[in-house]
Amino acid sequence: MAKLQFAAVIAVCMALAACGSKPEGTAGASAAGGKILTKADLPPPYNEADIANGQTIFIKCRNCHSVVPSEGNKTGPNLHGVFDRHPATQANFKYSKALQGDKDEKWTGAELDKWLAKPKDYMPGTKMFFNGLDDANDRRDVIAYLMIASENADAAKTAATQQ
Repeated sequence: MAKLQFAAVIAVCMALAACGSKPEGTAGASAAGGKILTKADLPPPYNEADIANGQTIFIKCRNCHSVVPSEGNKTGPNLHGVFDRHPATQANFKYSKALQGDKDEKWTGAELDKWLAKPKDYMPGTKMFFNGLDDANDRRDVIAYLMIASENADAAKTAATQQ
C-alpha cells in the first residue's frame, strides 16, 4: 500500500512538472478572477495540509465523486465548487431525503470535516456508503485538496473561515 501511495505522489509530481500542465482536479484558474489557488492561500488549518496526501486519499472517493466540472455527477454528486454551497443542491443529482432537509447550512471546511469523519453519524439516513476517515489530519488534507481542486478560491476561503 505504501508503495502504491508513493507511486501516486511521484506520478502527480511528474505531471505537475511536465510542460507546465496540471493533472485534472488540481489548482487552476479561479472562477473569481483567474487567481491560481495554492496551499499558501488557504486559511489555517488547511494551509498546513499535505495536499499530496489529500489527493491520494481522494482516490477512494473518485469511484463516486469528481471535482472536474465536465465529468458531472457519478454515484455521488460532483464536488466542484462544493464550498459555500448548500447541501443537496448539485444539479441533476438525486439526494437522500435526509440530506435534502438541510438547506439552511452551507458546506464549510468544518462541516465537511464532520461529514468525512462519519457520514452516517453526521446525517442519519444518508445514502452515502462510506465509513468515514478516522484520522483528523487525513480529513484536513482531503478538505485542503478539495479547496484547491475545486478551483473556487473565494468560496473556499470563505467556507474555510466559517468555523
